[in-house]
Amino acid sequence: MNIRANDFVLEIGSGHNPNIRSDVLCDKFIDDDEQRGGMIVTDRPMIEADGQFLPFADGAFDYVICLHVLEHVEDPHLLLSEMMRVSSRGYIETPSEIGERIYGWHYHNWIVNRIDDRLVLQKNEKRAEFGQLFHTLAAGDKYWRKFHITHHNLFLVQYEWEDKIDYEILDQPESPLDLKSPKTIEELLTHTHSKHIHDEFLLTLKSAVPRSIVSRAKSILAKSRSRQTKPLKEILVCPLCKGEITWEEQNLYCTFCEQSYPIIDGIPRLTVTPFAE
Repeated sequence: MNIRANDFVLEIGSGHNPNIRSDVLCDKFIDDDEQRGGMIVTDRPMIEADGQFLPFADGAFDYVICLHVLEHVEDPHLLLSEMMRVSSRGYIETPSEIGERIYGWHYHNWIVNRIDDRLVLQKNEKRAEFGQLFHTLAAGDKYWRKFHITHHNLFLVQYEWEDKIDYEILDQPESPLDLKSPKTIEELLTHTHSKHIHDEFLLTLKSAVPRSIVSRAKSILAKSRSRQTKPLKEILVCPLCKGEITWEEQNLYCTFCEQSYPIIDGIPRLTVTPFAE
């Protein structure tokens, strides 16, 4: 990620493992850990909000991080549009189609590919073709973990953008990823072969250091870092109409659409439910 020293950074879906460089954290599920790998981390300014309806003013941030969120949402166009509204640069990461086929997550709504430097999305109609087989191997088999880490780009889509996110949402059952094409295979494997030494080191490090220690160390580093900040009162808006909100002791109130949002345990809760039936 090409984050500059003075960038003001938002992380969407920060969950249990936020980036050290993130200045403001945003997560839709503060109290629900089902779709993440641990308990929520709230070691810096935190907002509860849906990435499809961000409660931040236009251009409030210099950079936005969005890791493993795009595949979850109901409407990816809304999330991507919101990211471009609040920032001019950012980084997106999702499972690749290969990752989805091998592992399968029942709560992922979209399959994502990166083709010709464009994000290509399709509805996820494939549900865990191999059941829990590869999840079990990833948890307990060191040889599979080694393969996964040394070939991690096969399992991930990594996309950094500036000014505009180039994407397409396909309405078709056929995959755009042509795994019968030698060119496609070559492109997939080229980056893998160039990173084996780095990934061998990463494998050793991950195996040696417990996740709880890594998470604690990251939290300490995040708190100690001198950061570029803006008060939340200056950048928060209504997630629905993007109008100004007034702050009260226990809630936020939008005078334009007359919506009220609670503040619970010091965290503004600005989630909305437009997709509810």
